Amino acid sequence: MKKNLILSLLVPIAFFAFVFSGCGEIKTTSYFTPTKTKLRDFQAIQFETLETEIEDFPKEALSKVPAESAALLDTKDKFKEVSNSEITNFPASETVIVLGEVAEFRPSSDISYEGGGIKFGEVSITIKLALLDKATGNEIATGEINGFSSMGFMAKDIYKSMAKEIVTYILEIY
Repeated sequence: MKKNLILSLLVPIAFFAFVFSGCGEIKTTSYFTPTKTKLRDFQAIQFETLETEIEDFPKEALSKVPAESAALLDTKDKFKEVSNSEITNFPASETVIVLGEVAEFRPSSDISYEGGGIKFGEVSITIKLALLDKATGNEIATGEINGFSSMGFMAKDIYKSMAKEIVTYILEIY
């Protein structure tokens, strides 16, 4: 009985600590090569499904970042067409392709007790990107997006956060 009472008090306190301490925040950073090419010269942007050679990466997740990026960029009304599938109604010379590869993935580990406190598993993901001119295959820009969640699982928010970084960069070079 006493254990149940203690447990019922600790769970809400732990939840409160996570919410207000930032433990569950998703951190995203990016780096892209500077480019002189302005994307406003293009009418369409096509996001391709991410690739990876990492065996334990969740395969269904490979389409989430491109889909989130396309949906977010489409709301900005900068391109006549934004898609995460093949664009055929615009000439290749007016289309940019966004390619990506999951280069690193560290899945979450179990909850452990370290240094006098409880440590939740952490997950991180690194995606390398390339923006290409569809007609020529020439590289417009390359970059890297890193996402990190301290809660130990790949929440949908990590994809949204990474997609936001991609769209921010695209809008900077528009």
